[in-house]
Amino acid sequence: MSDLPQRPVSRRLQRRLCGLVIVGYGALTGTIHLYHLLGDSSPGLIPTVYGAFIPFCLSIGLVAGGVWAGRRSIHPRYLQKLVIWTITGGAVFLVSGMLFVSYQTAVGGALVAQLYVLSNVATGGAVVGFVIGQYAGQIQRQNEQLDRYQQRLEREHERYVVLFDSLLNPAIQYDLLGETAVIRVANPAFERLFDADSGTMSGTRVESAIEPSNIETSAFDIERALHADTAVQNEVRLKTAVGIKDFLVHVIPPAVSSVGTGHLVAVDISDRKQYVRRLEVLNRVLRHDLRNDAGVIIGNTQLLTELNGPSEYIETIRTTATDMVSLSETVREIENALDSDQRSNGTLKLQQILNGCIDRAMTDYPNAKIVNQWECDSAVRILGNDQLAIAFDNVIENAIEHNDRDVPEVIVTVTNEITDFVTVEIADDGPGLPERERRVFNDGTESELEHSFGLGLWLVNWVVVDSGGNVTVDETDAGGGLIRIHLPKATISSSQQEASVVVDKPKQ
Repeated sequence: MSDLPQRPVSRRLQRRLCGLVIVGYGALTGTIHLYHLLGDSSPGLIPTVYGAFIPFCLSIGLVAGGVWAGRRSIHPRYLQKLVIWTITGGAVFLVSGMLFVSYQTAVGGALVAQLYVLSNVATGGAVVGFVIGQYAGQIQRQNEQLDRYQQRLEREHERYVVLFDSLLNPAIQYDLLGETAVIRVANPAFERLFDADSGTMSGTRVESAIEPSNIETSAFDIERALHADTAVQNEVRLKTAVGIKDFLVHVIPPAVSSVGTGHLVAVDISDRKQYVRRLEVLNRVLRHDLRNDAGVIIGNTQLLTELNGPSEYIETIRTTATDMVSLSETVREIENALDSDQRSNGTLKLQQILNGCIDRAMTDYPNAKIVNQWECDSAVRILGNDQLAIAFDNVIENAIEHNDRDVPEVIVTVTNEITDFVTVEIADDGPGLPERERRVFNDGTESELEHSFGLGLWLVNWVVVDSGGNVTVDETDAGGGLIRIHLPKATISSSQQEASVVVDKPKQ
């Protein structure tokens, strides 16, 4: 059998044995004092109290102390030392008493009732030893606890140092000396990127090491961030050993740090910023040129039609150019919907959003039939960005436009079967989504030749993911398209509801 289950029993037995030794000591001396108290024929109350009653009470105290010690949930080694202190105290006092009795006898001053005298001093010594042992054990436990805390702090400090030094991003730890932020230590990544030495940097001002680029004015006040009352992050361009780079700077000031020092971490976002800038330029240029060129094509097809009459080839050119304009408008809509400066996340009224989308779809497609079914509380609120209406508009319009029936039917069903999520199912009775459009959700990629129809679905996916949800594609039992949009459910108090984001139409 394993020794582990037996350890608590063994410790309990050791504690009881230690307590029993103290109880036995107190019972032995107490018996002698009781016999002395009952058989004391000496005259006077004071000799009886001091010579028999008080020692008897001390012995009772030892018995009580032994019982208390045997029941304490502490390690037996502390109780063993308590027993040693108790027995040692009694023995030291007993030996001292015997020497005193021997001395009195040697000088001719024999003591009366020497046994009682020796038992009295032995009892007093045991009580003194018990008290000293108790305090000594308590001090030892406190010291051991402090040692454990110290070791734990040293381990945590070692982990922190390893983590700090292993960061791939430049980071510094700083202190506030009055109104000045000075560097305590910098990690190797900071030393490499800013061509600095952590040893020589210690004690220097943070602003002297973190120098914003003077090529353009930065809206980020580093000095204010270092003295802030809350954590701060912002984008800033900094001078480095390899030139000017863009960083996302995170500042955790001492006011919010549990260790009383501040930290600054700079994440290099130069490549990402450059990539975004290039995409923005290419997007605007291509979209602008695409729309203008398509407009020229459409205008010339009209002239050709007027000069030569209707033609299948001219109509194909016109349709293709019109699709190019539509594609340009879709790209503009996606750009606006995903622009972080134009969208905000918060608590939304799902019913209000869906009702607005359905009303717009029925206005644009009067021959369509749209059914809205609620299988949960219609007052449910969700967490998301205020562009969700655009996502629902795209799914509903796609279900209607690609439906080959005379009266397209779309069924919008809202359920709450998944914990903490609300599901909006949009089903149609059309031919279903083509496989190439499903790849938008299943694979997350599109090929070069399959990109025209998928843009709207990409917009749906991006907006929903930005809201903390996800999109899945399936088929109805009849083979129609079925898109499920899962959105996080909001749990808010009545006071928070007033601050909810209200959306009834998409932003264009």
